[in-house]
Amino acid sequence: MDTAESAGSGRAHLARLGGVLLPGGRSRLITEIFAGVTLAALSLPLNIGYAESAGLPVIVGINAAIIPVIAFALFSGSRQLGSGPDATIAALLAGLIPVLAVETGELPEELALGVAMLTGLILILLWFLKAGSMVRFISKSVLVGFLAGLGIEILTSQVEKILNVQVDTDGWLTDVAEIVRSVPEASLASVMVGVSTIVILRLSARYAPKLPGPLIALVLVGGVVYLREPEGVSVLGAIPSGLPNLSFPSLSLGTWIDLFGVSVAIAVLSIAEGLLVASSAARRHDDPLDPNGELAALGFANVVGAITSGMPIGASASRSAATEAAGSRSQMPALVSALIVMAVALWFTDLIAEIPSAALAGLVANAVVSVIDVRSFRTFARVRRSELYIALGCTAGVLVLGPIGGLVLAIVATMVDLVRRIASAPWATLEPPEGDWEMERFAAVADPDAVPSDLDGVRFVRLTGPLFFANADTLRERVATAADDDIRWVLLDFESVTDIDPTASEALADSIAILRERGTILGIARATAPVQALLDLYGLAEDIGPDRQYPSNRAALAAYLAEGRGGKGQ
Repeated sequence: MDTAESAGSGRAHLARLGGVLLPGGRSRLITEIFAGVTLAALSLPLNIGYAESAGLPVIVGINAAIIPVIAFALFSGSRQLGSGPDATIAALLAGLIPVLAVETGELPEELALGVAMLTGLILILLWFLKAGSMVRFISKSVLVGFLAGLGIEILTSQVEKILNVQVDTDGWLTDVAEIVRSVPEASLASVMVGVSTIVILRLSARYAPKLPGPLIALVLVGGVVYLREPEGVSVLGAIPSGLPNLSFPSLSLGTWIDLFGVSVAIAVLSIAEGLLVASSAARRHDDPLDPNGELAALGFANVVGAITSGMPIGASASRSAATEAAGSRSQMPALVSALIVMAVALWFTDLIAEIPSAALAGLVANAVVSVIDVRSFRTFARVRRSELYIALGCTAGVLVLGPIGGLVLAIVATMVDLVRRIASAPWATLEPPEGDWEMERFAAVADPDAVPSDLDGVRFVRLTGPLFFANADTLRERVATAADDDIRWVLLDFESVTDIDPTASEALADSIAILRERGTILGIARATAPVQALLDLYGLAEDIGPDRQYPSNRAALAAYLAEGRGGKGQ
């Protein structure tokens, strides 16, 4: 079934169950079922670990792997995109929910339901507004830095659980200091459990990548702990069995407002990761994809999670990769996985209760390392230091200010970086060709202050991008610099100018006045129709004069030569 939106349609719509349908019919059913078993073996340990790392009851993570996953599979048009809680969501929840639970007296799971509800409604609103492309306005340096901060924060909390020490401070820096101080009090047995889990996960990923490493690690390590009962190793404890209960977050208006920021963060990051994974898989398999429809799928899945006692979910790269590696070509594994987790919730919660907390911490710590993209930091350092500083600044912002403060800093950094890039758009001095200038191309000179020797009375300056408040002063300075004592004409090449705001129009008017006082002629060449309309609107076209606006640089040069390279004031 084609889930792509027809060309030219401006109407938002839901993906139509295209992801669930088997592309190969019944012959693929066994492969899809096996992929579902693999997905369940991966999802169940991860969901439990992420729930505990976020300070939530384990059952909330289990519930998030049942009805919400089914809802996503039914609404999604992508055949490969997996869903579930991930390290980013866990880090965002861990940074807010425990503190807010103390401040408001609400249960942590009730706050998690509120976040799931808000996240779902935000995603549905963005789907309705067809705003999936909004993530394009987040630069990679900002995203890498923000995710690295979240990863380091949650990694720190997992070290605490592996050491089996209690740390309760108000910030990441003090948490690190307290963990270091508490190392002598750590449980050696707990450390061995956590480290053993990480080692098993690493070995299975390297030598048996198709096997469910998390499940293998928990079975092996949990089995040893169950048999040996070492001192200093805590386990999850009793977990209620049964199907998810119907629920609805009942919170005060102030609490809803407190949850809004983290919900926006989860929504935006889910879009960023989800569309990247889904579009990449669709290209590999030549599948149709409605990117905006995936927002609706994630939105409804989170709303369903809020009313079935589950934690927020997002797009999951690890789950997507696992099912694709198992040969899946549909969302059928998500349905199989949900049924398996449902059976575990009904009959096998006693086994889950014996999982060591340190083993889960090792599982989460291993998963969260992938969020810290060291390779991108190295690339930034090699190709553009400014990107490295932005990424490091966002990382520090998350660690010092917390996830929400870091999110605000990331948004501000994105806007500042965007304005800086636009404002620093290149300016070039153009040189008419030495040969047949009526036919050959005007080219930028290597030295921006150089003036062609045979045409030393005219200077062409090419401006690029929008002229706006951030580069208005540069516009004044550039025009004034171009009009030195030997220059009689300054011609501005406007072909690449896309906009002129009121501040820049004032700067251009000032430049015209300055050059007029010096007796220098200012002309404009190759202005596009929209920019020409702005020149008319601001009165600049009349100020410059209709005879000083040219359709091409060649026409401007011809006018200069026709006037006999006249002196100033001519």
